[in-house]
Amino acid sequence: MGNVIAFWGARPGQTGNSSNLVASAAMLALDYVSIVLAGHTQYGGSLVEDAFRRQQRTLDAMSIAYSSSGIDSLERLARSGQLTGSTMKDYTLPVFSGSLDLLPGTNKPDADLFIRMHEVAAPICQAARSAYDLTLLDAGSGTGHALNKAVIAHADLVVVSLSQNISLLREFFEQTPEHLADKPYVLVIGQYDPASQLTINNIRRLFKPKAPLFALPHCTTYMDACNEQKVVEFFLKRKHVQRDQPDYTFMQYIRKLNKGLFEALEVDSNMYAKEA
Repeated sequence: MGNVIAFWGARPGQTGNSSNLVASAAMLALDYVSIVLAGHTQYGGSLVEDAFRRQQRTLDAMSIAYSSSGIDSLERLARSGQLTGSTMKDYTLPVFSGSLDLLPGTNKPDADLFIRMHEVAAPICQAARSAYDLTLLDAGSGTGHALNKAVIAHADLVVVSLSQNISLLREFFEQTPEHLADKPYVLVIGQYDPASQLTINNIRRLFKPKAPLFALPHCTTYMDACNEQKVVEFFLKRKHVQRDQPDYTFMQYIRKLNKGLFEALEVDSNMYAKEA
């Protein structure tokens, strides 16, 4: 039985929540003998979805694939009681064959039709646990969306994306959001700048977080890869990056976060580690 991890940003547009998830999912697929699913709960476009699309796919091919896949199909199956782990993979798209799949978002023409999606969050999460070792879902930012709340409620672990914004940090640590009260979670500083006064060590000293704290630095080449839909190529080229090569530090930060996810789930990462 697998685990569902919800990535949630404490404030919209500041924490790099979606890019944190994309980086984590890609490295999990490359470093571990595990089957990973990446998805999101947004109405409309999402970095998670856009970053993993390969440019060489034609628009016609993508439209055909998306018409028979995605969260809308899972909703229909869940409401009819036909959604299982064995059927779920029929409605996802391969990113890294055999190790990472993408769950496309909704194609509903009207946001009002998306409002009730939260009603099927539980069976979708349960089917994902049966089909995948790890399911990473972008639960957006803030607390206004019912589906985001439902995904967090049914997740086994929450990754809380923060930033080096002092007001955001004070707000979060002085009054932890209610939806995290009974949830295991880890913290990650997205778009991290190690030259800032608010380093990881200083954040620990100032706020004494009770949860594990990680960071993912800003990486221009990675963000360009996300924008250009070349994330797959980015990670394949850097899987064995050496210490004296560009992006080595960025890759190490991702690996440290992913190891922390396994630890938070009380899973021995060595069980899944691929041979070097």
